[in-house]
Order: sequence, then structure tokens, then C-alpha cells
Amino acid sequence: MTGFVGRYQTTLDSKGRCALPAKLRAVKGADGKPLLSGSLVLTKGLEGCLTLYPEHEWAEIQRRFASLNFTQRDFRYFSRRFYSSAGAVQPDRSGRILIPGHLIKEAALNKDLLVIGVDRWVEIWNPQRYDYYIEQFAASYEEVAERLSSVHDPGREEE
Repeated sequence: MTGFVGRYQTTLDSKGRCALPAKLRAVKGADGKPLLSGSLVLTKGLEGCLTLYPEHEWAEIQRRFASLNFTQRDFRYFSRRFYSSAGAVQPDRSGRILIPGHLIKEAALNKDLLVIGVDRWVEIWNPQRYDYYIEQFAASYEEVAERLSSVHDPGREEE
């Protein structure tokens, strides 16, 4: 498997650490090394979660942002929120990462956590917040799938 998939229950301990699920830690990159090893970047995600990026994915995000126009107010605001929330984390021998207090508060995390694989990154959710998010879009799952599949795929030839 080449991407992060699945949903997993874990807990936040009293020191702010959570164990990354073994199945996600086992996902390897093109070089054969586990993607969730070494230095990772944890930051504020979208829709109220935290997002954990492998080093190469974080580098790609930085590359894409570098091409945007810094004179745009939206870009400056988003960059400030996104980057100021970010921090390097490194899993310990047990696969646990330390979540900074400001991010625990930002994502309203409690003892019980939901960790989900989203192909190129991992998200950490308060389970109730995730359930609420999913409920908001439940009726449109098929519609969204149809809209996304109708977007031109540059890798496919026109029919």
C-alpha cells in the first residue's frame, strides 16, 4: 500500500502524547522507508482537525505555497495561521507523538481520538467533531464523487 487509509481509535495521554496506529506507521514511501518515521510536521488542519504530514509531503506544500502571491490578503492570513500552528514532531520508539497544547486546544481534543488516513497525510480528530463533519456531508457523498470524477484528469486522454 502506498498511501494512508483507514480510521483508528487511540487516546491522548496526560502528557499530550498519542500513539500513531501501527498500520499507518507501516506505510512505506517509494524509497521503502516508513513515511511516519523521522521528522514529521503537525499543524492545524481544515474542518477542525490536526494534520500530520510526512517530510516529503510538507516540502511539496511549501513548494506550492511559494508560488502564490504574498500580496493577497487571504494568502497572508492562511499562511500565518497554517505555519504558526505547525511544528516538527518525531515519533518515539513506541510510535507516539507529542501534540503541543495549542493544537490540542485548537482541535478540541480530549482523551479519545480518531486518527484517519487521507492518502498523503494523516488527520487527528476529536471523534464527535468528525462525526458532526461527516453528518454535514452525508447526503452529498455521491454528488461529490460525481463532481470530482468529472474534473478533467490530465493523465487521461480525451475521449
